[in-house]
Amino acid sequence: MEQELITLGILFFFGLVGGILASRFKQPVLLGMILVGALIGPHMLGLVKDTNAINMMIDFGSILMLFMIGLQFDISKLKKIGLKAIVVGFLKSGIAAFIGFIVGLLLGLGVVASLFIGIILAFSSTVVIVKVLEEREMLDRQEVPLLIAVLIIEDILAVIMLTFFSGIQNKADGMIGTMQNLVISMVVLVIVYLLFVKLIKPVLAWILKTTKGEEITAFTALAMCAGFSYLAYYLKLSPASGAFLAGSIVASLPDAKNFEKVIAPYNLIVGSLFFIAVGTLVNFASIEVNLMIILVLVLTVILTRMFTFGLVVYLFANFKGDKMFFSSMAMLSIGEFALLVAQEAQSFNVGIDLMSISAAIIFITAIMMSLTLNHSDKLYEPTKDHIPYVIRKKLDKFSNYIKAISEELDLDNKHSKGLKKNVFAALIGSLVILLTIFGWRKLSGILTMYNIDQLYISAGYFATLAVLSVLMFYLIYKAQKIIKSLSDIFANATNSRSIYNSRIIVIRAFVGFGAFGIGLLWPFAMFIFNMSAIFTVVSFGFMAVALWQFHKISVSMDDNVEVTRESFPTYKKWDFDSETNAKNVNQGWKF
Repeated sequence: MEQELITLGILFFFGLVGGILASRFKQPVLLGMILVGALIGPHMLGLVKDTNAINMMIDFGSILMLFMIGLQFDISKLKKIGLKAIVVGFLKSGIAAFIGFIVGLLLGLGVVASLFIGIILAFSSTVVIVKVLEEREMLDRQEVPLLIAVLIIEDILAVIMLTFFSGIQNKADGMIGTMQNLVISMVVLVIVYLLFVKLIKPVLAWILKTTKGEEITAFTALAMCAGFSYLAYYLKLSPASGAFLAGSIVASLPDAKNFEKVIAPYNLIVGSLFFIAVGTLVNFASIEVNLMIILVLVLTVILTRMFTFGLVVYLFANFKGDKMFFSSMAMLSIGEFALLVAQEAQSFNVGIDLMSISAAIIFITAIMMSLTLNHSDKLYEPTKDHIPYVIRKKLDKFSNYIKAISEELDLDNKHSKGLKKNVFAALIGSLVILLTIFGWRKLSGILTMYNIDQLYISAGYFATLAVLSVLMFYLIYKAQKIIKSLSDIFANATNSRSIYNSRIIVIRAFVGFGAFGIGLLWPFAMFIFNMSAIFTVVSFGFMAVALWQFHKISVSMDDNVEVTRESFPTYKKWDFDSETNAKNVNQGWKF
């Protein structure tokens, strides 16, 4: 007990030191916390050596951190994000992760280590970006609402990644069995979450309405956090994912802002200790050994943000010129989720110190973003005339098409309503197919274990095939409805006189984006089925198909379609009300 108290006292004292250092140099506080943690850790001064206390603080800190992030994710408000931000968020994260994966392979690392590096480089830091934008008084810029919406999408994807890696660690049941258990566990967790939203949330609202006092509010929130965290742990998933879902339930309650206010002091303490505890795992000797890898990965981050993310917002958000450049630089800082992913990687024996590497990359990219953001217009000036006119013209044409279509999708007409309804039905149908396959696999194992007559097992097998056949026909039917709705939307948006040509373009877009998505996700298949690096060629094959389809779309557009709209409305700003404006996105993170 004495040693734990001494460790806690040291952490609190150096937490103060880290906060003062960060404030003095006008940097985000988490950088100061990680730095002093590295200095006092066992790899440097050795003031903190109690690994049990360090691991406990990291576990508790990650749970409360994800809970606080979940408090920003009221499902009803997420509907306001819009398709544009979702597409930008998915493409930015997917492309950055894939490029990071390829760079890892080129550096001579294995498939598993390269995949973790890709995930680490994929997500930007909500904490650092919002804090720097606030300090630079840039929250009112036109690009910021979309950037914040993209950060929200990235946080959700990061939670999914943590859940995936935590659920796939145990391979004793074989890979298919592991995936089966992962899918079933995630479905159970989501079902419990939906039941809470529909049934328990009104009870919580009544309790808080009839019982006044900050103590009741705090204990209710913490009980929700602990309960969902334990449920996720029981399902062999990351406890942090359960905490995130608990936070999103609390965010939908009428008194959600009061929850944030009450929980903020707890987050101040645990969040500070979390980043210091993570810092103690950083090994400066490891950073020195892997310095070349770190520099290459930092260069990769810069290039992926400046070129790939810049191209994505150019095409899908119509950000041109200095807006595109500013958006790319604002997303430069690697996120705090990198530390959680690096910690998860320790269970996979990746053969490289990803914790130290991640901390170094977070430091470098956060400082670069903080120092250069004010000068984005000056840095853009020398580059603006270096894009060939032919390429710029073609990109502008694509951008205008996409903007016209996205504006048409935002309209509340029969085409957009039908599209949303059919997409939702297709997603549910796909989930039912997965559950049917895994459910029968589980049930057949139980029947075999209890020596049930083979005749009944065979009957169940054919019944399952019949159900799957019906579901597949249903999905094909819904896919046709989705293509028809998109064709109508495309024709209306671009004033095309040919529904046939619009349908061809939509089908090619389906094939192109589908092939591109499979190419980006293929490294996960390589990880799951333990493939060698040579199978990366499959990704490039799918991407070649995608590029060919996009080329055909470009030709079809040039030959058959004329965009006649002279101007397009600007991107609809994120609907922050007076209590949930952008300045409070990181309210629970302020130390």
